[in-house]
Amino acid sequence: MITVAAVAAGMLVGGAASQADPTASPTWSATATCSGVNVPLGADIQGAVNANPAGTTYCLAAGTYRLSAPLALKTGDTLWGAGPSPTSGTVLSGARVLTGWVASGANWYVSGVLPPSYQDANGQCENLSTNLCHKFEDVFRNSTQLLRVASLDQLGPGGFYPDYAANRVYVRDDPAGVTTQIGRTPAANTVGGATDVVIRDLGVRYFASPSQAGALELGHRWKVFSVATSYNHALGFKVTGNGASFTAGRSSYNGQLGGGVNRGRDFTISDVEVDHNNAQALYWVSDWESGGIKVTNGATGVVERANVHDNFGIGLWADGQAGDPAVADSLRFVDSSVVHNSADGVRFEISSNGRISDNTVTDNGCDLLGRRGPQAIAGLPDGAGIDVNTSVGVVVSGNVVSRNHNGIGGQERRNRELHLQHLRVVDNTVDLTRCANDFGLGLAGVVTDQRADRPPYWGGTFTAEGDNLFVGNDYRIPAVDGGLSAKRFAWNGSYRLTWATWTGYGQDAGGTAVAIP
Repeated sequence: MITVAAVAAGMLVGGAASQADPTASPTWSATATCSGVNVPLGADIQGAVNANPAGTTYCLAAGTYRLSAPLALKTGDTLWGAGPSPTSGTVLSGARVLTGWVASGANWYVSGVLPPSYQDANGQCENLSTNLCHKFEDVFRNSTQLLRVASLDQLGPGGFYPDYAANRVYVRDDPAGVTTQIGRTPAANTVGGATDVVIRDLGVRYFASPSQAGALELGHRWKVFSVATSYNHALGFKVTGNGASFTAGRSSYNGQLGGGVNRGRDFTISDVEVDHNNAQALYWVSDWESGGIKVTNGATGVVERANVHDNFGIGLWADGQAGDPAVADSLRFVDSSVVHNSADGVRFEISSNGRISDNTVTDNGCDLLGRRGPQAIAGLPDGAGIDVNTSVGVVVSGNVVSRNHNGIGGQERRNRELHLQHLRVVDNTVDLTRCANDFGLGLAGVVTDQRADRPPYWGGTFTAEGDNLFVGNDYRIPAVDGGLSAKRFAWNGSYRLTWATWTGYGQDAGGTAVAIP
């Protein structure tokens, strides 16, 4: 096998990533005991914070604390629960219980529980005619989220309809004997100027978080440990400060993303499970901002030992000038399992100096054909296990990639702030078997939509200026698709090349390709 160091000349690269079990489950803290100011169930957490100096530890009991407004913690505070379990631990809830139901034909409604009607200026929904993601108040029957519908005549079992003009929430299922609640509070906390806060051993659920906002937000050097964020409208958590960490936690069934990082430098997201986010597919599934974890706007740091699976959207995503253009390996996605996400498994887009290493990336992008129809071969193939898109200085190494819509690819796209340059795809094992549902193209290589007759034009993708190179990768191509005769590689404007033609361009020196049953 060819090492990364052997092909890294002329670009920023760093040391090898640490090794760990990528499928390890989060480890909850169970034995440590909180010592500090006790805040009994039903007491006012904010009142306790206001009454005590910065740097106080607050011990929360098992059960649910319903927040009518986001908490404003002080520098050095610790908020410590009895565990993240929704049944036996501590839950911070943004929901209000709905009572006073009135029968109305086949439906029931409750009045006076909605805010005045509003329009979301940020979210891009999957369905642009209904824009159901633009309203943040979600409804839950016990712990089951109901499906939002666009009109009363569409209401059926398992659904709800919010009539903002009449200030009524309608459901079809009889609300007697169950707890029905609606998310109303926008977040569990605000960051303000607080630094060095610790939040641990609790759950954050049912917050009406606006698009691109986190139900739990992390400021400078905040440490969040053993926390589960679930069933919030937009993001489960969002890092906005430097040196923050979200570890040994889970973020699942949130309406948009499991988590996000915006501008935060030197962040750590580790030993987490991020799953089933955007589960109702209200936000745009294949693009914009939905799925597992998205990192943007100069953020640097690491996502490691993450189990990112079954998200409706992209699994791990860097976009919008993430990374530091002056620092090697400034943004790393490593040692993780990225499985069965509806769009790309890993996408590194319009960003700099990333490392995508030692991950298992399987069964991603397999939902795309069902939503978009057959994909053109001579286009910009999406849904890859790993997709490096108009980015600079990215190393993709040591990954095991299989059964995705496409394999590992680089894309040069028009009208972007960056170009695809100094890409190194090294020592990966790439199974080009298509998705289990037979969707996908099973392609690897580099593509572009640049044309000399369509300005702005940059012609360096396939030249020394682009410096994009695949080295020492091992491919497996199904014999039923033609094996080594299959046209599965893209380079220099050709989208369907055989292994022999691909290597004839100087790609994958030291690599192998074999036909598999």
